[in-house]
Amino acid sequence: MKRSTLIAGAILVSLVTALSSSAFAQEEQATPKMTTTVKPPKYFLTYSYYKYDLQGTNSANTRIYKFDASTVDLSMVTATWLYSPQWTLLAFVPYIKNMVETVYEPLPGGLNFKTRDYTQGLGDVRLMGLTPLLADVNNLVMSDINLTLPTGSIDEYFTSAPTQRAAYNIQLGSGTPDLILGTTYSYTQLNWVSSVRGQGTVRMGRNSNGWALGNEFLASAGSKYQFTKSFEMGVVGNYKARDAVQGRDDKYEKNNNWNGTAKGDGHQYYHAPQINWDTELVAKFTTPAFSGLTASIEGGVSFWRDAINKDDIRLDMPYWASASVNGSF
Repeated sequence: MKRSTLIAGAILVSLVTALSSSAFAQEEQATPKMTTTVKPPKYFLTYSYYKYDLQGTNSANTRIYKFDASTVDLSMVTATWLYSPQWTLLAFVPYIKNMVETVYEPLPGGLNFKTRDYTQGLGDVRLMGLTPLLADVNNLVMSDINLTLPTGSIDEYFTSAPTQRAAYNIQLGSGTPDLILGTTYSYTQLNWVSSVRGQGTVRMGRNSNGWALGNEFLASAGSKYQFTKSFEMGVVGNYKARDAVQGRDDKYEKNNNWNGTAKGDGHQYYHAPQINWDTELVAKFTTPAFSGLTASIEGGVSFWRDAINKDDIRLDMPYWASASVNGSF
C-alpha cells in the first residue's frame, strides 16, 4: 500500500463532497424560482485529517528485507469553488508525515536489524476541474481533469542512514507535474448510493533526481446505505496498478547487489509493475450544519486484500480513520 494511494483515497473522499455540492448547484440552476431566495454557497473550505496504520505481513522473496509497522498521518486542506453549473474547481494541499519500520535480512543467521525512518512536510498540490456529463434524479456522471504540482520534496533522507536518500515510497512528492484524468458515476435509489470511479495518471517527464514514478490506474466501486441524515455505511473495493519506476536515484539505490546471508537486488520491487487491491467496510457520521459548518468522522476496516509485485511483499492496511470540518460561504 503506497503513500500516493492513501492520498488518492483521501482526495476521493473530498471528491464525493464536491460531487454532492456540484449536483446541488445543478439542481438549484434547474429549479424554477418563483420568489427571491438566498443564494446557495459557492465556496467551500475543508480541513481533513487521515490516520493510516499499516503492517508488513511477509518478507521479500529475496529475504533481503521486510516491512514491519508503518504509519501515514495526512492533513489535507481542500478549497472548492462552484464556478458555474458546468464547472467545479478544487485545490488539494496535503501535509504528510510518514513512518516506516524495515527489518533487514529477517531470516535465521541474517542481520535481523530493524530501522525506523521518518519523513514529513508538504506534499504535491493537486488542482482539479470537475464537470458533469449527465445529471438527473438518479444518475450523476462527472469527469475531472487534474494537474499535480511538484511541491513535495524528493530530497528526503533516511533517519537511520542520513547519507542515503529515502525510498521512493516515502518521498513527499513525485518530483514531476502529473496529469490525472478521472470519471465517476453515481447512482442513487432511495437511501442507497452506489458509485464507480476510474482514474489514470501520466507522469510528465523525469524529476531533477533522474527518475519518475510509473504511470498508474486507480479504480474503486462501492455502495453505501444512508440510515439517517447523519450516518451511512457500506462496502468499497479499491484497485491500483502502477508501472515500474523509470530511471534510478543513485543516492538511494546503493545496494542493488546485496551479498550477505540474503542475496539479490534490494530495489527490484520498484522496477517492475505493482498491483494492489482491497475491499473494506466503511462508515461515516456527519453532524448537522451549524452556521455553515459541518463536521464528520469516517473510517474503514479492510476484510480482503492482496498484492502482486516482483518481491511478493505486502504492506497491509487493516483499518483507517479520518475526521474533517467543512465550511461554506
